[in-house]
Amino acid sequence: MDNPLLQNSRTPVDYPSITLQNMQVAFDYVLLAHEQGIERIIRDQQALPTWDDMVLAVDGLDSQLLAVLYAASPLVGRDEAWASAIFDFFAKATERFEQKFTNSALHALYERLANSDIGKQLDAQKRATLRWHLQKFISSGASLDPAGKMRLAELLKQIGAAREAFRSNINRPGLSITDESELSGIPQRIRDELATRAQEAGEPGWLIACESVTTDAVLKHADNRQLRERVYRAYNTRGVGLGQQQDNRSHLEQLAKLLEEKAHLLGFASHLEQSLHTKSAGSVAQVRGFLHDLAGHVRPAVLQWRADMQRQAAAKGLGSVQPWDIAYLQASSREVLSTEALREHFPLNAVVSALKQLADKLFGVTLQARPLATWDNSVQPFEVWQDNALIGFLYLDAVQHAGKQPDSVFTTYIRNRRVDAEGIFQAASVVVYSDVPAALPGSQPLLDHLSLRKLFHEFGHALHHLLVRTTNHVMSNVTELGTDGVELFGKLFERWVWDADYLVAISSPRQDGSKLSRTRVDECLRRLRQQGVEETARDLSMALFDLDLHGTPNDGRSLEQRLGDAREQCGYWPLADFEHPAHAFDHLVNGYDAGYYAYLWSDVHAFDLFTRFEAQGLLNRATGRALQEALLAPGASRPLREGIEEFLGRQASQLPYLRWHGLK
Repeated sequence: MDNPLLQNSRTPVDYPSITLQNMQVAFDYVLLAHEQGIERIIRDQQALPTWDDMVLAVDGLDSQLLAVLYAASPLVGRDEAWASAIFDFFAKATERFEQKFTNSALHALYERLANSDIGKQLDAQKRATLRWHLQKFISSGASLDPAGKMRLAELLKQIGAAREAFRSNINRPGLSITDESELSGIPQRIRDELATRAQEAGEPGWLIACESVTTDAVLKHADNRQLRERVYRAYNTRGVGLGQQQDNRSHLEQLAKLLEEKAHLLGFASHLEQSLHTKSAGSVAQVRGFLHDLAGHVRPAVLQWRADMQRQAAAKGLGSVQPWDIAYLQASSREVLSTEALREHFPLNAVVSALKQLADKLFGVTLQARPLATWDNSVQPFEVWQDNALIGFLYLDAVQHAGKQPDSVFTTYIRNRRVDAEGIFQAASVVVYSDVPAALPGSQPLLDHLSLRKLFHEFGHALHHLLVRTTNHVMSNVTELGTDGVELFGKLFERWVWDADYLVAISSPRQDGSKLSRTRVDECLRRLRQQGVEETARDLSMALFDLDLHGTPNDGRSLEQRLGDAREQCGYWPLADFEHPAHAFDHLVNGYDAGYYAYLWSDVHAFDLFTRFEAQGLLNRATGRALQEALLAPGASRPLREGIEEFLGRQASQLPYLRWHGLK
């Protein structure tokens, strides 16, 4: 077929050729092909289910459906018609997979193959694939009676509606400024960006969008305390509305209860238990123990940090510290190298070169820039080669541009590496998104340290996906390691930009020719590390809240009580009366419900893994290859803990993380 979305894995998508019409044709085609294909497989495999004609046949249908969905996803920002079509397809694709995994006849065929003499003689990866399917069928409701399946379908529909209602309430209009004196302290570059946003919106002056990057920049730099308060209040009242439908409290509480009922229907004690069943960190008791132990280490340091903030506020005549003062006070404490000065040494092109070098040095991976068709001129496409073989495609969408969703920092896995039933290799494909501010006229995009961390983090996800060496769609799907297993590799690759020598090595001279010195980088990193305690406390409080909400959603406690208890446990600031962070906590509707702890768990383990690179060299090929063999190549085919212990040669330890943060 000549449809640009229905090509094979070695033919990159011709994005300029995609229209609403041929995109809809592709959507309809793969949905029908998947439904009819599953019916045909069930009919034809009754006599003797086989690996090639059943497992790999289903594998191919799943891969094709998801490839069309994820390949189209960058186009969601074109306009409402495109967004509506893609979201509608996403809902139908989700329903299609729900129907597949509640199909008792298909479940029975997988059981027959797994329990047959042929199934028992399959290699370890194939047996792991069959075990995964059997667990997936059970946890999806394939064994329920007709009444149970009907109730499950009703619950899934209600869960989807609650999630969509929650998302729709988060967006808020920006804050328009017409008096430039209010922007005192904000660097000229950021003012120019705010002016550009206003022009794009057809408004005069400057527009402070209600987005994390813009909000953080204003809170960090604005001398005007009233402006900081207005911006902070706007951002931290997202999802708060007057009516029940407009206020996310009701949607979040309803969602937690629906997920609990669904878990009970499927035989789990709670949604929390069901969620952890598919993750890498262990049982409910193990994850709770991990968070509570970490809170015990963090709390004294956070209380000390709060006292330091209060002293700084008093010295500046601010009185009691307010939540909109914190970022400003921390930014004001930097004495040697400001974020603005640091970013001038990291133009995007130089950073991309550093990422390419990192992949090459560690894994022998070559990223070859190619003039592939993309959805925006700023997107950088690459062919990915290893050992003289094309292993996939990488699209780097790093810069904010028209049609791109605000705060877009994530990685999309378009195709998983696999070998089909005919023995033909199917290459992987991945998109890395980040939110680097677009360059002003006459310059190029520049990255501060946070932008560096985000980009290296997402690049870690991309490498994980590309360096898997399993041979079917399911085992090559790194998301099957759970949010904690996935985030481990993003957190690991952040560690490189916390190394002063590495930062100096990849930096570029400023326009005036001045170079970045090791002394200046050391000072900057020291200041940023001091702020890490606050970031840890914030993430830890939300992780504790998440576990509380999804562990006991029916105990009658309010969101504010749960948040208050979580913040108290780790020593974090009490909430102001207007603050409702849970109302915009979109992780809970985007796959991280009962799993937000993953960021902390993966960070702790990433510090530990990085100790081997620190000892053997940050660009050491042997260490990189060992990482690939132990942790990247197996994909979802074996428990992550086994790979961690193999790579380290010992059990994992929290000590590197605690020592780095000054908590031990």
